[in-house]
Amino acid sequence: MKQKLFSLLSWLNRSLDSNTAIGIATYAHKVTAVCLKKNQGQWYVHNSHSVNVEDQTDYTAAIAACTNEVCAEVCAVNLVVPHYFYQIVQMDKPMLSDEEIIQSLPWTTKDLVDIPPENIVADFIDYPIIQPMQSSKMNVFITNKLQLLPFIDSFEKIKPVLRAMTSEEMILVTLFGEDKSAHMLIVQHAGHEPRILIIRDGQLLLVRRLNGFLGISDKERTQGLVEALGLEIQRSMDFFESQLKQPPIRSIQLHCDDLSSLTLRAGLADFLQVKVVDFKPNVDLAQELEPNFYYALGAAYQLTSPDSVV
Repeated sequence: MKQKLFSLLSWLNRSLDSNTAIGIATYAHKVTAVCLKKNQGQWYVHNSHSVNVEDQTDYTAAIAACTNEVCAEVCAVNLVVPHYFYQIVQMDKPMLSDEEIIQSLPWTTKDLVDIPPENIVADFIDYPIIQPMQSSKMNVFITNKLQLLPFIDSFEKIKPVLRAMTSEEMILVTLFGEDKSAHMLIVQHAGHEPRILIIRDGQLLLVRRLNGFLGISDKERTQGLVEALGLEIQRSMDFFESQLKQPPIRSIQLHCDDLSSLTLRAGLADFLQVKVVDFKPNVDLAQELEPNFYYALGAAYQLTSPDSVV
């Protein structure tokens, strides 16, 4: 399954160190980087670093500084685009080659987003659930080229090479690993609304962005919050299990900045009668890192796969 999106293959004109991979993750106020190296056939965490940023205009310098800090060699970089920089829409998949589909996306999606077609950058992944009597579908990731340019400019004067960009959702798919059971993940970054993902066996089965949960403080974690979030989770579970006719969700995992707490976790477990735990990557290398480096680790880890673009 494709995990890296917005590939930059045509821009590469240098050979890269295949034993080194860098992942970069950008947040509202932080850039993190993880460098993996391979020794005797085994990948290990060589270095990690983070840089605080005040606003988006600081991304270019912060990404360059963060990248150089973890590794200054000529190697591949995979960068995680912030979730608020792109949209995800589901569409019928046309009977075309992958390359032809990608070339057509700026025009087939132009009425779905508020971006001029000439500035649309889009990629897709196959939607793995096929319903009887329905055509195959795909999840399309759409962003504005003008938003990506500062990321690209970050690598103009440094040795590491930006080879691909990916989404937060595909990073989480990577970090979940190849678990055969379906798991629901509640993701929420500071200052942003939560999202609901369902992941199974290396595939993204559902993604929903919620509204109405911003500004919730510790003092406001009442039964009302548990019920409001619980109802949204229950709707997603019902849709997945009843309408899509999929086996039950095995667990619910929280990966939240503002919404995580023992009280919320216990309240959701009681409300939903489903196991609720904090998110832990199913990747051994994650044990060496703090949670704020997970996305950067996932981006680097994607470059280590045999079918990587490195």
